[in-house]
Amino acid sequence: MLLEKANQLLNENKLKEAEFHFKTILDSDPENGEALFGLGRIALRLERYDAAVYLLQRACERLPHMLEPLHALADAFNGAHSPQDALTVLEYAKSIASHNPEPHYYLAQHYLTYGELDKAYGILKHALGMGNYPVKAYILFELVQFGRFNSEQNYINELHQFLTLTNNLRLKMVCYYALGKSYDQLNDTEQAFNYFSLANKLQTKLTQFKTHDLVPFYQRIIEQNTAELIDARDKTFTGTITPIFIIGMPRSGSTLVEQMLASHNDFASLGEDASISNQVVAYLEQQTQLPYPDCLAELNQGLINNARNIYIERIKQASVVRPFMINKLPANYQSLGLIYLLFPNAKFINMQREYDAIAWSVFSNYFAENEPYFCSLPEFKQYFDLYQQLMGHWQNVMPEAVFDLSYEALISDSEQTLTALCKFLNIEYSKQFLDFYKSKKPVATLSKTAVRQPLSDKALEKYKRYESAMHTLMRESQTSSTSQQTDQNAPVGE
Repeated sequence: MLLEKANQLLNENKLKEAEFHFKTILDSDPENGEALFGLGRIALRLERYDAAVYLLQRACERLPHMLEPLHALADAFNGAHSPQDALTVLEYAKSIASHNPEPHYYLAQHYLTYGELDKAYGILKHALGMGNYPVKAYILFELVQFGRFNSEQNYINELHQFLTLTNNLRLKMVCYYALGKSYDQLNDTEQAFNYFSLANKLQTKLTQFKTHDLVPFYQRIIEQNTAELIDARDKTFTGTITPIFIIGMPRSGSTLVEQMLASHNDFASLGEDASISNQVVAYLEQQTQLPYPDCLAELNQGLINNARNIYIERIKQASVVRPFMINKLPANYQSLGLIYLLFPNAKFINMQREYDAIAWSVFSNYFAENEPYFCSLPEFKQYFDLYQQLMGHWQNVMPEAVFDLSYEALISDSEQTLTALCKFLNIEYSKQFLDFYKSKKPVATLSKTAVRQPLSDKALEKYKRYESAMHTLMRESQTSSTSQQTDQNAPVGE
């Protein structure tokens, strides 16, 4: 009963309560594998990777035939910058369940992350014939992303067949995204749009809030981050490391720029690191007893120094530390004022791309998070408008720290665009930046296959095939929304 309760609390992300219950179990049964696994998962979520490795190794010893602890252990090793150990664990998991496609999928994901595309593809193809396990939906989805198919040989029949076998909404949604991508590559834009629409509708059902609910939060960010607050930063601050934050909308080219910069010897990346929101902000909220951004009003030099050190410690945990340390979590744009107060030497690269191109890319790609703006064009428009409003504010109060980088300009005139970026960063331009696709550094974003290829202008015009359908869908959604509001406001009849 206690174990069931602990797992329930963990599923609800009530980590402290779950930790207490797991530790209570271990007090009476120190060798309980399930409790060790639970504590290992908590350590993973808190990004305490060394602790996670220790706990999960013990869990795996006591749960020798379970795949989930092994997969978690691999994640922990990757977090602790030990990809070879992660690979060893994943290979072992595959060996003990050689007829189960799930460990094959996780192994393929590892190879994808580290740019071993052919190895990943071969493993996924092999796993495809292992039966109709739930993971088959994700295997098909990943195979489609490779684009190695044509009108005669593709995965459309397998996807349709799997759809007849499952009632799970998420699995259906993943298949719909894969079908949309398949028909898109086969130039059947009507079918592609239909399946992307179905995928978005299903995912919208899984969302927990509306984008409009964020409006007060964004207004408070603007109200709290006054010009006076930003101007009060310590302008004499100098650091041995320059923090670089690549921000903007999803699908705007942030992974591409990260990989370009990280190909230079003076740069290293933390990836999409959430320590600003998860650790720094959490610390300030705890110390001031005020939520972000209201806690900014209570900042003093002691709090600033401590908060800065939290992020510095995170940088020190990186596998490699270089003079320029990149953080490419797009949503960090919500915290630019705070970051600038902590690091007056920070540089912000604001990725910009044509709205319709971004909207289409978000609409046609599967985001595992169930945020409404990732699966609804009207919701995304609201989110984009909030982003534009907030970035306008940052440009007003800290213009010297923000560089607007156009994705279109980067593709069409990469050398000139990168030269301008280098001037902003106070470094010399290097042709190394254009060798980004040769890197085997880990990439875990939706662009993990695209950034292993040289620069191409193919993506620039792709969305235009769907402009008319997108605009029609937007108009229909707005009309539907207006009708619903009218119905809600109408007097109730007898």
